[in-house]
Parts: sequence; C-alpha cells; structure tokens
Amino acid sequence: MANEMKNILNILFFCFTALACQDKQMGSVLITENLPTNKIDYQKKIVGQLSGHDTLGNNTIIKSRWAKDEREITKQYLLELISTLGIEPQQHKYVSPNLNAAIDLILDPYKGTNVYGMLPATHKSSEYIILGGHYDSGKRNAPGAIDNATGIALIYSVVKELAKLPHRNKHILFVFFDQEEEELIGSKTFAGLLKQKHWDIHSIHCFDMVGWDGNGDRAMEVFSGTSSLIELYKSVAEEHGIPIKDIKINPVGYDNNSTDFDAFVPFGFDVIGAGECFYHRDSSPYKDSPDDTYDTVDFEYLLSCSDLLEDIIKKIVTE
Repeated sequence: MANEMKNILNILFFCFTALACQDKQMGSVLITENLPTNKIDYQKKIVGQLSGHDTLGNNTIIKSRWAKDEREITKQYLLELISTLGIEPQQHKYVSPNLNAAIDLILDPYKGTNVYGMLPATHKSSEYIILGGHYDSGKRNAPGAIDNATGIALIYSVVKELAKLPHRNKHILFVFFDQEEEELIGSKTFAGLLKQKHWDIHSIHCFDMVGWDGNGDRAMEVFSGTSSLIELYKSVAEEHGIPIKDIKINPVGYDNNSTDFDAFVPFGFDVIGAGECFYHRDSSPYKDSPDDTYDTVDFEYLLSCSDLLEDIIKKIVTE
C-alpha cells in the first residue's frame, strides 16, 4: 500500500512539474530584444514577428494565427507588446454561443480573448476613443502578414506616437480582437462589453489590411455611417496628399461580417473602418492564403497610413 501511494505521489509530482514547465514556457518572454526606435523599422519587426518571418523567444515562430494554440501564443506576444509602451495590458476573455443554438449541442461555444490597453488622457475626461484591429488569421496555413498584422502595427505606432503628446483630452483605448475571421466573435463581444460599461465613447476606429498599394497612389478606403468622421479623415488626408475613397453603407453595415467595423454598428456607436482599397480593387490578392507573407507588405504604404491616422487621432484627442 505504501509503495502504491508512493507511485501515485510520484505521478502527481511529475504532472504538476510538467504543468508548471508548460506555464513557465507560455509565460516566457516572446519579445527577446528591444523594438527598433524608428517607426518603419519597429513596424517591420512587429509584422515580421506576427507572420513567422522573425523568430520570437525560445525559438517560437508564429506560422499562423488561426488555431487555438497559435492564437494563445499570439495573445501572449500582444500582452508583451502592449507592455513595451509602458501600458498595463488587459485581457477580455469571453465565451460566445454559436449562431445556431442547436450547434452548441455538437460543438463547443466560441472561446477567445481580446487583448487591450489604455493610454489615459492627461486631463480629466470621461470620453474614450477606441482603436481596434483583429489579430487572428483567416486560414490554418495563412501567415496573415497583411491581414492583419499590418493593422496591429498601425495601431501600435499610433498609440506609441500619441503617448508623446503633452496634452490629451480623451482616453485612447486600443484593442486587438480575437476571432474576427469567425463571424466577428471577438469584436461583437467587445462591443457588448462597451455597451454594458456605459462609457462615453467618442468614436471607434477599426483597421484591417493596410499593407498593399498596387497602383502607388497611397489611397485609403474608409466606410462609416457617420459623415463627420468621413469628413475628418478626408480633411486630414488632404493635408497629407492622400486620396480617401469612401464607401456608402446602409445602417446595418456595408457588407455583413466584412470586418470588425460591422460589430459596432448595431450598438449605435460612431464607428469608421479604414484600410487598403479592398472594394476599389487595389488590395492584397493573397488574403487568407499561405502567400500572405511579410515579403508582400508595402511598408512605405503602412507608414503613410500610420502617419495619417496618427494626425487624425491627434486632432480628436486634442480638440
């Protein structure tokens, strides 16, 4: 009996040790070196790390961001990425039923984690601006460099640069959504969270795919039901010499489940979506494929879009 108990204790010790090692590995530092200080260089690094071009800590490579374990590693990376800004990262974990309740009897409900942080206003304020983009990729073997590592790099750079402002009259909450490619689950649950909190949301800005400019005109595509947001984008873009191509949409969104933008429309938020010219036929042909790689990204275009959005959000937070 004593030997049997000893064997059980040894097995339990082995299991606990294995779990502890697994937790330690998952909690290990994935960003092993400081990001470059130059904007285009740190954007290249972020896109490279998220799309498998660059190796992370412990020789980890994110080849895709589709499967649960891949998204878990990506989540850990994003938590660390937010920390490099001197901002405490937050997790919004959710469980969401399938669209058809009967499917829940066969398949597990959606489970995921939105990752977010907040750059606070420098003056007393109750208003929030939301910047968002998804971090999952569209297929199991898709590196997702343009779709949507570029959106993450853009948001990171906007927050990093606006953190240097001496005066900000609104809070900037930025969020990386999980499971956009699965019926916008992550952004839909986050929209519900915002509504529950009754925060004073000035506007929501969603970015998806900002890495392709085939004709070299630097144009961005925007879609919104809020004319004032479109006019703001156009006026600042004119100062940059950047064409803005807007899409007319109906109150329930331009295209069902097109991108995270649509998740916020039914809740009545002032929301705008921006990215490369997908509907105007100047967009990556490699979406949701193994060819959506680092080498296809136009980083000069990403930088141009980032500079534009930085000035747009700066105008909002300083008004």
